[in-house]
Amino acid sequence: MARDLLPYAVLFTLLLIAIHVSYMAFRSREAELKQALRKTQIALQDAERALEEAAAYHAREIRRVKSSSVGVGEVEASSVKFRAAKLAFARLFHPDTVDGAASEREIRTAIFRQYWEELERIDRRY
Repeated sequence: MARDLLPYAVLFTLLLIAIHVSYMAFRSREAELKQALRKTQIALQDAERALEEAAAYHAREIRRVKSSSVGVGEVEASSVKFRAAKLAFARLFHPDTVDGAASEREIRTAIFRQYWEELERIDRRY
């Protein structure tokens, strides 16, 4: 009778081995998925932290720009005004527009150059 049960015992043992292998494969796949999920969660937390830092940085920059004494429109307006003043100065005091003696022309040329160099320096600086 034991010999009659031997094929069933072998079959049952093979079935148990197959179940165990399937279970181990499932646990291995489950562990891989848990590890991948954890990596994704960490990456998401890092991205959220970076987003918060970027938002805080830009909020600080907005406050800094708003609190500065000169706005963007004012800078452009003052630049236009400065160029208009520079053009008016050149039109009024350029040595080529002087009618008069050579000595007067030399004096005006020297003065004009000094002022013009200063205006150019201011223009480059700002």
